[in-house]
Amino acid sequence: MDTNRAYDAEGAFYHITQLAIPRLVGSAGEAETQDYIVQQFTELGLDVSWEPFAFTKFPAEVLPRILSALFVLIVLSVPWFGERFPIPVCFACVLSLAIAMFFTQWQKRLEGLYDVGRRHRTENIIATNNANRDNNTPTFLFVAHYDSKSQVLPIAVRMVAYGVAIVGLIALTIVMLVKVIALIWLPNYIVWGIAGITSFCLLLLQINLTENRSPGGFDNASGVGVMLEVARVMMARDEKKSLTFLATGAEEYGMCGALRYIQAHADEYDRENTYVINLDGLGVGDGVNLITRYGIPPTRTTRTLRNLFRTSSEALGIRVSERYLPIGVGLDSIPIASRGFETVTLTAKGVGSVALKIHSKQDQSELLNEESLQQVGELIVDVIECA
Repeated sequence: MDTNRAYDAEGAFYHITQLAIPRLVGSAGEAETQDYIVQQFTELGLDVSWEPFAFTKFPAEVLPRILSALFVLIVLSVPWFGERFPIPVCFACVLSLAIAMFFTQWQKRLEGLYDVGRRHRTENIIATNNANRDNNTPTFLFVAHYDSKSQVLPIAVRMVAYGVAIVGLIALTIVMLVKVIALIWLPNYIVWGIAGITSFCLLLLQINLTENRSPGGFDNASGVGVMLEVARVMMARDEKKSLTFLATGAEEYGMCGALRYIQAHADEYDRENTYVINLDGLGVGDGVNLITRYGIPPTRTTRTLRNLFRTSSEALGIRVSERYLPIGVGLDSIPIASRGFETVTLTAKGVGSVALKIHSKQDQSELLNEESLQQVGELIVDVIECA
C-alpha cells in the first residue's frame, strides 16, 4: 500500500507536539492552535469554515459551586438536626440526592443556562470532504476539542471527590430513612464521620479554580492530532463517504462547542445513518477504550457503532474495551447523543497512568507513545472503510 494512504502515528504525534501549548479559551495559545488546525485542514483540500459561537461559564463554573454549597448545608444538617427533626432533614437529603443524580445526565431543558451571565466567544472549526450524503452510505462526524485548561485538582482527584460526595449523600439519606422508618439513630461518631468526609469533598470541589497552565498533550492535543492524521488518510484515499471533522472550542467549560454545533446542525444529518466519533485523551497504554454509557442511571449512546469497532478490533488484533463514565467528566459526545445520534468516545486504555497529570502543567506530549496512537488510528480508518 502507498504509505501516503496508510495511517502514520508519527504524523499524528507531530501535530500533537505543535498543539501542546496552554490554550484556554481567550488565550493567545487558543488563537495559535485555531490557526494551525485551519492550515492543516486547508492543505488537505477539505472545505474549511469557522463557526463563532457565544457561551457563558455559568453551567460549568457557577452552578456546580452553588449546588456544592447547598449540599454542604444539607449534609451538615444530618448530624446537627437529624435526630431531632428527622422528617424535614430526610426530605432535604432525598431532594439533594435526586438533584445530584439529575445532573449526571444531560438535560436539554437546561441548555438555556449557557446563556446566563457574562458571554464569552470562541469558534468551532469545521472541515468536510463535501461527499454527497444518501440513505445508503453512512456519514461520519469526528469530534475533538482543541482547548485545554489547568485546575487546582487533577482530574483523577476531582472524579474521586465527586464519587465520594455522591456515596456520602446516599449514605446520609439511608441514615435518615432508617431514622424516619425504623426510629433507629446510628452512633453520632458514625454520622459525623460520614458528614465530615462528604462535606470535605464538596468543599474541595469549590476550590478547583480554572487556569491556563496545562499544555494539554493528552487532553486533548492527542485527539486533534489523531483526527488530523485520519483526515489526511481519508483524503489520500479519496473516501466517498461523507466525512465531517469538527474541532470544538470551549469543551473545558461544559462541552459548549459541541452543544452549539449540534444545536445549529442536527437537522442536517440523518440520525439513523450518522456515526459520531469523539476523540478525547489518546496515546497511552495498549488498546482503546470505547465510552458508550454515561450518567446515573446509565444512558447508552451507541449500539451499531460499538459493534463496528468490535469487529474492526478483532480483525486488527487491537484490544478494545467498553467503558461506562458515571460522573465527574464531561465529553463532547454527550450533548450530541442527547439529539438521538449514535456516538462513541475513544480514549486511551492506559488513561489511569496519566490521570493525575490531566489538567496540570505535567500534561505534556512526552506522556504519549506512537504505538498507542497507531492502534487508535488504524482502528478508526478500518471502521470507516468497513461501515
